[in-house]
Amino acid sequence: MRLSGLAPAKVNRELRVGGLRPDGFHEIRSRIVSIDLADRLTAEPADDLALSCDDPAVPSGDDNLVVRAARLLAKRAGIRAGARIRLEKRVPMGGGLGGGSSDAAAALQILARLWRIADDLDALTPVASELGSDVPFFLTGGEADVSGRGERVLPLPDDPSASSPVELVLLVPPFSISTAAVYREYAGRGVLPGSLAVASSADRFFGPNDLASAVQRVEPRMEEYVRSAQRASSDVAISGSGSTIALHGVSPDALRSLAGRHPEARLVSCRTLSRREYRDRLQPRSGDPS
Repeated sequence: MRLSGLAPAKVNRELRVGGLRPDGFHEIRSRIVSIDLADRLTAEPADDLALSCDDPAVPSGDDNLVVRAARLLAKRAGIRAGARIRLEKRVPMGGGLGGGSSDAAAALQILARLWRIADDLDALTPVASELGSDVPFFLTGGEADVSGRGERVLPLPDDPSASSPVELVLLVPPFSISTAAVYREYAGRGVLPGSLAVASSADRFFGPNDLASAVQRVEPRMEEYVRSAQRASSDVAISGSGSTIALHGVSPDALRSLAGRHPEARLVSCRTLSRREYRDRLQPRSGDPS
């Protein structure tokens, strides 16, 4: 049996960061939404665990979250970690889009089904929380508010009155940024706000990102990309701690100008996903997903 699933990325609509917790992580509050840019995972039974990827820059050993997810899931279930996993990478690494965490969540879903063990949220969430701060969100997807170090997820209901998803453009520079380096550089010790700005804004899709200045200090080339994005749209944000800049409300002319200014960068048109759409993409299927 071979099972496949998609691992959609996310963007942070807003990210507020407080001080250090006793566990060494920063306290955060963030609103996250899934987008239709996605990696693809395929797994089939094997005697041992092996991961391959179409991007040679992606590690295939125990430092890959997919491999760690497989080993931890098997350990929790008391079984041997045997699977041949293929990862087709479309989400840029170090871009603040959660690609590695999404891959880990998709691997948990696919391998739980492949190994015929419990694959519900109650069973997989503790494993996801141990793997990383973002991974629990990717078990639910859609739009959610997250808090703590990111492991507390409050799913927001799909809006039945919304006539269409939100169209976005991602400006992806030709470099990645280390999340650890950004948090080391972040010097904020402020108190987290009582509510997120995007919750009360009717005319902006993105709210503040408290890590934006630290991102630009870690990687000074980001300043030029941010300026270019702001010329193309008044509603832009760096996503999370990475190099990707998300833009809302970009006209075709502005998009062409942005592409002309930065031919070295990747421009990705995408849209937000409802929770139902996200779950449909994540659902393991026999063969390759559409």
